[in-house]
Parts: sequence; C-alpha cells; structure tokens
Amino acid sequence: MLQLPMGLLVLLQRVMEPFLEGNPLVGLIILLPLFSVGSNLCTALTFCVLQLPAPRHLTDINQAWQKLAPQFGPLVLSSAIIALFFGLGLAAFVLPGLYFISLYFFVPLFVITEPGQPIAKYFYQSKKLVTQSRTTLLGTLGFVTMTFLIEIPMSILVDALSGPVGGAAFFDVILTMLFGVIIDCFIIFYFLSIKPKGNS
Repeated sequence: MLQLPMGLLVLLQRVMEPFLEGNPLVGLIILLPLFSVGSNLCTALTFCVLQLPAPRHLTDINQAWQKLAPQFGPLVLSSAIIALFFGLGLAAFVLPGLYFISLYFFVPLFVITEPGQPIAKYFYQSKKLVTQSRTTLLGTLGFVTMTFLIEIPMSILVDALSGPVGGAAFFDVILTMLFGVIIDCFIIFYFLSIKPKGNS
C-alpha cells in the first residue's frame, strides 16, 4: 500500500505507451515530474511507517498519511524541482543527472524529519549531508546508480515475461511496488546511518 502511488504511475505509463512511442519528449515532460513526486511520496510514507512503534500493522498506513499530510505541499514542490534538476542533468549527460539526484536524494526525508522549513533549506540540508565527505558522496552516487541498474533490467524482464498485453501492466505494477518498498527501506536506513545524530 505504501507504494500505491508508484504502482498507479506505472499503470499510467503502460496505458500511455502507444502515445509515448511517438512523442518521447512529451512523455519525459509529463512522466518525469510525476515519477519524481510518486517516488518521493512513497519514500516519505515508508519513512513515516518505519518511525511508528513496533509492531506495525496495515492500519498504520493511515497514521503515516496523517503525518505526511501537512508536508504534502513541500514534498510535491521539492519533487518537481528535483525532476527539473535531473532532467537538466540528463540533457547534459547521464552523469550530471545522477550527480544531481545524489545531491538531492534525501530531500523528502528532510521534509518529513524537519517540517515547516523553507523548501530551499531541505535542498541545502540534503546537499550538505551528501557532500559531508567524499565517501558519503560516492556512496550516495553508487546507491543512486544501483537503483537505476536494478530498475532497467526489471523493466526488460517484465516486458520479456509478459509482453505488451494487459498482464504486463499488472506484473509491472506488482514488481514496482515490491521493489519500491525494499529500495525505500535501504534509502531510509542509509539516510539514518549518515545523518548526524544531533539532528531530528
């Protein structure tokens, strides 16, 4: 359930595939911001659930949404800005795009852990955290690259196993939601391991 926004976006992408094949730039302009918002929203929701005391239940998702609701606006706005940075980085070359994503990788987690700050401060905090040492920067860049390297073969596998019919969309949605939770947990634990303990 935490990955439902991404599952719905994958379904939207599958429905739009015939249009996107002839209009890839339009697809990039429409889907990149939506996927950025969806991905950051899912990460933030997962973080909210993991902050709840154990044992966690399916009903805890409602509590996570309630905690996330006041931060929805900053999450959407920061996600759109991240998509713009990533798009500009990809337009230059792939490496700058990955670098920009690495710098602002933790923006949604700062939005949740430090609510009420100006959007620019979340970007500053993420960049400061990631660039605190060369090891942290390289680790985050490696983590971002690994995420993409997992997603690309997953897409190829889904297409190969199920073809372009309706079953592919269902299979793609399920895999996206499953791997999304796993990836988000790694992101959150990595964030908590490199974030200075004095910050909330």
